[in-house]
Amino acid sequence: MGFVAASVAADHPVPAQRAPTVMITDNDNGRSFPARVGDVVEFHLSENATTGYRWAPEDYDEKRLKLVGTEAGNPGAAIGSGGEAIFRFQIVGLGSSTVSLRYWRHWEGPSSIIRRFSVTIDADQ
Repeated sequence: MGFVAASVAADHPVPAQRAPTVMITDNDNGRSFPARVGDVVEFHLSENATTGYRWAPEDYDEKRLKLVGTEAGNPGAAIGSGGEAIFRFQIVGLGSSTVSLRYWRHWEGPSSIIRRFSVTIDADQ
């Protein structure tokens, strides 16, 4: 009987559970968020990439957070079309960590930074 159960389980694997996600948006600048190791923290920030300005990570603790994905959601190609930048960080270590992002034209360097965004992630087990 145990063999049959094991065989059935192998034929129909249980789907992996998606890691819990902490959603962070434009309105969350300066806030703190509780989370757990293994959680995914997802930033959704408005940007206007068609003007050259893009969000980019500026600073975060790589011992506590791992950048696992980025996306750009730009609805139109016309100059001035708005969009959204998405950054996903997985929590890999315990403790408090600040994530800072900058809104800039990377080819113009630091003098082009027109906005900064930061939140604190407080991770426990």
